Amino acid sequence: MTRLRADILLFITAIIWGTAFIAQKTGMDGIGPFGFAGVRFVLSLLVILPLVWREGRRVQVPVGRRDWWMALGLSVIFTAGVLFQQLGILHTTVTNAGFLTGLYVVLVPFIAWVLFRIRPRAVVWVGSVMALAGVWLLNGAQLSQLGFGDLMVMACAVCFAAQVVLIGLLLRRTGRPMLLSALQYGLCSVAGLAVGFGLEGLNIEAIQVNWMQLAYAGIISGGIAYTLQAVAQQHTPASDAAIILSGEGLFAAIAGAVMLGETLGWLQIWGCILIMLAILLVEVGGLLKNALLRGVLGFKNKP
Repeated sequence: MTRLRADILLFITAIIWGTAFIAQKTGMDGIGPFGFAGVRFVLSLLVILPLVWREGRRVQVPVGRRDWWMALGLSVIFTAGVLFQQLGILHTTVTNAGFLTGLYVVLVPFIAWVLFRIRPRAVVWVGSVMALAGVWLLNGAQLSQLGFGDLMVMACAVCFAAQVVLIGLLLRRTGRPMLLSALQYGLCSVAGLAVGFGLEGLNIEAIQVNWMQLAYAGIISGGIAYTLQAVAQQHTPASDAAIILSGEGLFAAIAGAVMLGETLGWLQIWGCILIMLAILLVEVGGLLKNALLRGVLGFKNKP
C-alpha cells in the first residue's frame, strides 16, 4: 500500500470517528458507559474475526513472545482509553470532551520521542500545535471548570496517544493488523461487559432501545474504522497519523450541524480551517520540501 492510500484510509477513519461521537453521546439511554463500550466492541470483534482467520493463513511469520506481551500492553492501553472516554462523555460537556480528547495529537510525537527516540519532523510539531489550536477554536475557545469527566477525557487522550505510537511499532514488527485489532476489541468487550452486567445493570431491553447507536459505534466506528487505522499505520508514521486523525473534531462538528441542528460560529469555522491546514501541512509539506531540494536546489534527501 502506498503512503497516499494509507493517509486516505486514516482520513476516512477520522470521518467515521467524528460522526461516532453522536452515537456515543445519544446511545446511553439506560446503558452505563462501561456496558455501552462492552457491547460496542463485541460487535466490532464479530466484524473482524473472519479477517483475523484470513490474515493468519496469509502471514506465515510467527508472533514472538515479546510481541505477545507488547500486544497485551497495547490492548490494556486501548481498553483504558475507550472506557475513560465513554465515562468522560457521560460526565462532561461535548465542548470539553472534544477539546481534551484532541490533546492526543500533541502527545503522540512527545511519547514517540521519549519512549523510542523517534524524533518528529519540525513540520509535525507545527501541525500538532495548529491542530490543537483548531480543536480549541472549534469548541468555542473556552473551557468550563475541569471536573471528573474532564479528567477522564484527559486520561483518555494520554491512552490514545500511547496507543497510536505502540500500534505503529507493533505493526512493523508483526504485520498483523487484524490480530492486533481483535486483541484490543476482545479485552475491551470483556472489561466493559463485566462492569456493565455486574455494576451497571446492563440488560437486553436497554440494548434493544439503543441498537442503532450501538451498531454504528460497534460495527462502523469500531469494526471498520479502528481496523482501517491499524492497516494504514503500517505505512504512515505515528506522528503524521495523529495529525490526520485529529480531523475527527471537524467531522464531529459537521455531523452535529447536520444531524442535531447545531450551528457553527466564526470561532468554530476558523477552528475547522486550522485543522484542515494542519493536515495539509503534514501531508504536503514533506512533498514540497523534497521537490524543492531535488528540482530547485539540486539536492537529494538522505535515505
